Amino acid sequence: MGNIELQFSMNFSSDFSSMIERLYTANRLHSSTLGTKINTVVMSGAAATLSMLVIVTAGLTTTIFAQQYTIFAANLSGSNEVPPVTTAGYGVAIFQLVAVGHQQIISYQLNLENINGVTGAHIHSGKQSENGPVVAGLFNPSMSGPPTGAINGQLTKGTLTSSDLTGPLAGQQISALVDMIRTGGVYVNVHTTQNQNGEVRGQIS
Repeated sequence: MGNIELQFSMNFSSDFSSMIERLYTANRLHSSTLGTKINTVVMSGAAATLSMLVIVTAGLTTTIFAQQYTIFAANLSGSNEVPPVTTAGYGVAIFQLVAVGHQQIISYQLNLENINGVTGAHIHSGKQSENGPVVAGLFNPSMSGPPTGAINGQLTKGTLTSSDLTGPLAGQQISALVDMIRTGGVYVNVHTTQNQNGEVRGQIS
């Protein structure tokens, strides 16, 4: 997986979901809110832990030590589907692991570009060349709602807890999903009316 370049343009006091409110699927994060610019973070196909940020505003540089955020990402394309799908669509999903007391949760945001008629989006178990069962839903998990119109931007964002895990992870903790992410064992899959088995897909790492 190629590098993912993240650019933030807002106050870091907001939570992660707010930080990625204006995520662009050309592999960039950007927000139009406020004039504060936070330095670029590059993740090279693996989880990135953000513990120090440099804020540049009004010509001054300030270093902030913040709560650690473990971030995972998935680049989505039709070429990652098994078998590959020819599509102009693409996307990116960003996941943040957060400790809440003795529990873990995952905040996420999924953005797509050039995709129409989305019927659902899930996390599936499976290696890069494998298809596997759903382990968590991200958008319309039951795929019972109406398809979307054209999507060029945010499709969905939310939070995953242990109660959202299903299939082979049903009844387990978020740590079980994180273990699978760290071993390259799960992927994001976006289903559409045109490609019901999946139009764009990407391993989470």
